[in-house]
Amino acid sequence: MARSAVTAPEAKTPAPLHELVHAIHAAGADDESWPEVLDRLRSHLGARAVTLVHHEFLGGGEVTLYESATGCSGGMTEYAARNPWFMSSCDYQPGRVMTGDELISTPELRRTDFYREVLQPRGLLHLLCGVVDQRQRGAHVLAAYRAENEPAFDAAQKAELSLLLQHVTLSMRSQWRWQEAHDLAHALLRLSDQDANPAILVSADGELVHTNAAGARLLERRHGLRVDGGRVVAAHPHDRRLLAETIARVAHEAPGAEAARPAVLTLAGTADDEPIVVVVRPAGAVFRRHAGSPRGLAMVAVRGAQQRHDPAVCVFARQYELTAAQARVSALVFSGQSLATIARSLGLSDNTVRSHLKQVFQKTDTHSQMELVHLHARVCSALP
Repeated sequence: MARSAVTAPEAKTPAPLHELVHAIHAAGADDESWPEVLDRLRSHLGARAVTLVHHEFLGGGEVTLYESATGCSGGMTEYAARNPWFMSSCDYQPGRVMTGDELISTPELRRTDFYREVLQPRGLLHLLCGVVDQRQRGAHVLAAYRAENEPAFDAAQKAELSLLLQHVTLSMRSQWRWQEAHDLAHALLRLSDQDANPAILVSADGELVHTNAAGARLLERRHGLRVDGGRVVAAHPHDRRLLAETIARVAHEAPGAEAARPAVLTLAGTADDEPIVVVVRPAGAVFRRHAGSPRGLAMVAVRGAQQRHDPAVCVFARQYELTAAQARVSALVFSGQSLATIARSLGLSDNTVRSHLKQVFQKTDTHSQMELVHLHARVCSALP
């Protein structure tokens, strides 16, 4: 639905051109401002109404994105497929400014249903339009209208719109880029919220940037990690310096760089919880508005007791050529379970589980369960 600003039909005193240009570019960051910008443009061109629409040439559909005057666009969108000003898509090249009589003569326009059903009831006749952008299927068009009893747009107004159209185009393209980035970011965040494993994005100084739902629950419970003054810190005081230094170091590494290996730490849990394994990976530099410059980010992924790890899709098991039995034992050790619990869950004796674990140690050149867990965390791409 188009957003509109109700305006009186009387012309206002035009604002200085530099103020109008500034308002156009400001609207690129605040699309709620476009109706007011179009109203300023209406006054500047001496028009009755100004609209910004997207017209589909293939099906003749039209969507009014913004307009300066209420009621102008409704009938036009309904009759868009029969709008004689849009008969040829070849006329709508990006940056081109046209008057209505360049597209169809006034006598011919008056003989159309579009004139009788749409323009005449609204008292409109004259068009001045500029093509903001064109794609394969349609175009974004800035259109100004004058009444039938008013003079047609002349070369001076055409030149004015040609100048301002460049600024409108830059502002709209900026808005589209930000909208695309915003929508993509939210789509990715929704995906991360569906992950059962805690994933917490922090800046180099530990500032909490984002966490998925599982991470929020873990932080609320203070299981190994907590939030203190807006920063993610280790829940146990003895672990805080190590975690802070690790995050600061990793956040300044470039993702994908050969030297950028994930750091793996074991952090103490609460009295009732097992320790958690934290994997800290570089997440790249992102511009932070409050800092005024790019800041390195790190992703803190958490592993702990009762978190499932499927050995069937485990990269670690394939890399070290573990047998199916060895992979199951390794996965359960990685999930934080004790050897006794592993034996019960697999229906094996304690000695058999220890035998499988010893063979895993030999294949991976590790010497303890914690060393195995840390190696597993570095290698396995199944981590969040």
